[in-house]
Amino acid sequence: MSNEGRKNKPVRFNISDEHDFALLNHAEQTNLLTGKPRNVSKYVKRLIEEDMKRPLQSKFRIDRNEPIIIEEETYSIETKEAMNSFI
Repeated sequence: MSNEGRKNKPVRFNISDEHDFALLNHAEQTNLLTGKPRNVSKYVKRLIEEDMKRPLQSKFRIDRNEPIIIEEETYSIETKEAMNSFI
């Protein structure tokens, strides 16, 4: 099969990170009906499609790669999440 007309977008999981490892294990579950591993590509596409169908709950969408600016200070999403864990 030719990959012409296809675009690969790899997803990386850090297996040393507990959360990433749990996500990977969930994504790779075996289909109980067929006994075959889940098609991760189709699974991700279905999740994206479901996300697209949801109405925007806010006019702001968070991109984990973009900084968050709060009261003239800039934080990464990871820093903001860490700060919130102490509240």
